[in-house]
Amino acid sequence: MGLEELLGKLDAERDPMGDVEGTRDVFERQYGAELARWELDLLSKFRERSPRTHQYIHRGFVHHTKEPSLIVLAPSPWLIDGVLIYVPLDKELPEDGSFVEVTGHRVAAPSILATKQSAVEAFIAESVEVQRLDFAKTISPSLDLKQLSGMLFEHVGMGEPSKRVFARLFVSSPPYLDAVGGLTAGIQAITSKSEVRRLLSFMRKILPPSLSGKFETYQAVRGVRVYTPRIWRLDVGAFGVKRMKTLCTERKDIHGFREVSLTSLTEAETSWLPDVPLAIASEDFWIERGNPTGLRLPILKAAITYQMLTPTVSQRTLESSTKHILERLEHMKESFELPDFTMARGQVLDADLMGRSMSALRLARSTARAEWIEKVSAADVRTAWDRILEPALKEFIELTQLKTQAGQGLDERHVYDRFNTKVIRAVRKLDTGKSGELGATLDDIAHESGVERHLVAEQLSRMKDAGVVFEPRPGHFRLV
Repeated sequence: MGLEELLGKLDAERDPMGDVEGTRDVFERQYGAELARWELDLLSKFRERSPRTHQYIHRGFVHHTKEPSLIVLAPSPWLIDGVLIYVPLDKELPEDGSFVEVTGHRVAAPSILATKQSAVEAFIAESVEVQRLDFAKTISPSLDLKQLSGMLFEHVGMGEPSKRVFARLFVSSPPYLDAVGGLTAGIQAITSKSEVRRLLSFMRKILPPSLSGKFETYQAVRGVRVYTPRIWRLDVGAFGVKRMKTLCTERKDIHGFREVSLTSLTEAETSWLPDVPLAIASEDFWIERGNPTGLRLPILKAAITYQMLTPTVSQRTLESSTKHILERLEHMKESFELPDFTMARGQVLDADLMGRSMSALRLARSTARAEWIEKVSAADVRTAWDRILEPALKEFIELTQLKTQAGQGLDERHVYDRFNTKVIRAVRKLDTGKSGELGATLDDIAHESGVERHLVAEQLSRMKDAGVVFEPRPGHFRLV
């Protein structure tokens, strides 16, 4: 099936211009077919003039600039160009990225007029009101997950489950707790690494530079430097241990993006760090050469639309699904006869709060975005585990003979010697060992050990980093 035929299958009601090609960067798009349908709707309501007061009313997204009194208001969070708004010193600047309604008259931007003796059009913010937009009820993505996967990987020889995992990287997943959002997948190439590199190169070239790891700190708008929004990006390549641990284990992004998806060709020491570690061993794996930039605009419009939905998840759902995941992790450890260390932080069966439990939640919220569903249930998280993550982990363990690698983990006695034995004994005594249990609380451990609470918290944090304990839910600890 050719690109034209595939694009022709798009739902015209979702995006009537979904078949238009384009290679412009995301923040440089300006005209009709370059914009998603919901962006065009916002653009049509961006400016109006009050017939009574003759003031201008603008409704858009705030972008902060290097000028302390100027902001840029754009019709989409994914556009930089818009109107300059002068905010008087006695008014508070609206939050970067917020959607606001600004009312005021046209003026020359005072700071530019004073410093550059140049008259640049702006609008004085005589009133600023933060507006609420319910995107879930007004827009929908131009592609669902099946269409997205089919368009991306039509010319790639790879199993459908793996294709769907990589398609979810473009959908991403919202942040949770203090962790950066996104989804990470790693490839341990049992087959030819050159073929895998071709796949990664193909994926990298689909997105424009600003969303593929190459971004500028500022964009220029009529001589004013505007901070580039750091909403989401997709990193593709082969990354070292430090960079992958920061993103996959510590769940942080050094560049300050809200969401970061990553797919990497991994080595033995990094292969189990991503949310979904995949081992590609089939000799049937292949990718046809082609120009991926032809897919850029339709994929881009779908990807930025997914970002407008943040599927919610309740605490009850998290606790219920975490218990299920812990039971399955313990079952996998026993069935593969893996050492206890494989359940420690950063290992293949990472049972910590930010480990496989987070990975399953990310997959569930990514799926909800792709299906445009506002709420994630416990059944959704369990399904993400049962149908996607656990099968991928099992295949990965079998194909990479992880048992041998993981057995080289750590000298238990040597590690234990580094920590407060009272705290270790308390955790061991309070841990029932039952499958699915969330573990003792910080207060329980402090009471049982007789050690001050803040010292226990410090010890537990260090023990997590060393792989001695894990934290399946916030404030609950179990011994590895």
